[in-house]
Amino acid sequence: MGAREAVVEQKRLLLGGMARWWGVDFFGPNYMSSAERRDDKIYVWIDPFNMWRPKDTLGRVLEWPILRSLLFWARFLILLAGSLRALISFVAIMAALWLFVSLMEVGTESIGGPVGDVLAFFAAFPILPALLPFFVAMKFTPIGRYHGAEHKAVAAYEKYGEVTLEGAKGMSRIHPRCGTNILIYIILVAFLDPFIDWTPFAVFQFILISEAWFIFGKTRVSIIVGNFLQRYFTTSEPHQKELEVAVESLKELLRAEAGERGADKEPVLIPARY
Repeated sequence: MGAREAVVEQKRLLLGGMARWWGVDFFGPNYMSSAERRDDKIYVWIDPFNMWRPKDTLGRVLEWPILRSLLFWARFLILLAGSLRALISFVAIMAALWLFVSLMEVGTESIGGPVGDVLAFFAAFPILPALLPFFVAMKFTPIGRYHGAEHKAVAAYEKYGEVTLEGAKGMSRIHPRCGTNILIYIILVAFLDPFIDWTPFAVFQFILISEAWFIFGKTRVSIIVGNFLQRYFTTSEPHQKELEVAVESLKELLRAEAGERGADKEPVLIPARY
């Protein structure tokens, strides 16, 4: 067996990722990498990532409905908290959405007529106007390209057991574990807003979203819709410079997971080729 085949035979790590406007993060069992491009260099930070994982009886119990959703959203918040800028962005988006709904409600009461009816519709279904700037940002800004690069790098590792720029180029930017796949359930639950006052039951709204995803997320229809959203709305084909950042970030993470390096406050500086 050749060296490359030996690498392929090694057990794959289950990796996660998060695209950002300025770069990409990857999460492994023990470490996380954060990478961004500045001028002609790629900066890669490695930090510990020891997210608690329940085992044995407790692990099986936390797979029960509702409990699994609470664990899912708790992990999501932990990931956000691990990146201050990502957490600030999330809070800003939520605040902007609340302000938008408030303005629509005020406009509905003060304007009236056909315009008031339109504002009332948007106030009842704020997810619709909120999705437009989100999709525009994902398709026409660096975050969409980094999202595609993140998927390509992970797919290359999952196929070859290693990640190279050449290997990542040939991978699809559509990935079955993408968080986009839960978006359709967020939209569907949002359509219940005019009929259910979620304000005192916000936690149950999120539980409904994740439980619907757990139950139907692996169905053929759900996968088709998720792939469609990824292809046309939430990822873009990365340029070589975004793909290079993702590849170098994942390489450093794999080095850390293999024990070849540890966490360090100082970033690794890698000369950019593109």
